[in-house]
Amino acid sequence: MKTIVFAASKGGVGKTTLCAALSSYASSASKKKKIAIVDLDPQGSLTAWWNQRQEERPELIEASAGNLSEMLEKAASAGYDYVFIDTPPGHMKTIETGISNADYVLVPCQPSPVDIAAIGDTLSAIEELGKPFAFVMNRVIARTRIGEQAILLLANHGKVAGVPVAQRTAFATAMTDGRSAPEVEGGKRAEEEIGALWKFLLSNLKTK
Repeated sequence: MKTIVFAASKGGVGKTTLCAALSSYASSASKKKKIAIVDLDPQGSLTAWWNQRQEERPELIEASAGNLSEMLEKAASAGYDYVFIDTPPGHMKTIETGISNADYVLVPCQPSPVDIAAIGDTLSAIEELGKPFAFVMNRVIARTRIGEQAILLLANHGKVAGVPVAQRTAFATAMTDGRSAPEVEGGKRAEEEIGALWKFLLSNLKTK
């Protein structure tokens, strides 16, 4: 079983939306695999999204920072192939618990100096725990130089996954009713971006 953790100490970078999009994309692309999500954020946004979802996949595993390792062991025994974990902003102990149980960590970051400056705590935790990771450049506004500059800055600190994920209304719309951006009308470009992220993740999980 492979565990993928979305981690960033700064709020508002799109962790939950990306976790929902990638886990549902993986469920569609890998129909024979058992895939689940875990919501470690006390706010419960990922759980709320899942409760509105009509599709049965991904499944939801209820867990907390206190019993995460135990629940992941049970998931592995139950034959799950991939578990995607959403972590809260600001709660470094919970973020560190998620990272410590990760096979791979994805760090969403928006293309702004403030967001890039805020990655330090998360990077320190990842490096201290010795986990492989990549940044996901998220909510990029098309045809702006700041996105390209941000990718170059992040590349100085580690890999940048897939292709930049653009700021799209499809992502926001999907989160209101249990879908993901690739599943809504007009979500074709979002599907391409999330597909590239999934392909990147699969190749890095194999070579880790």
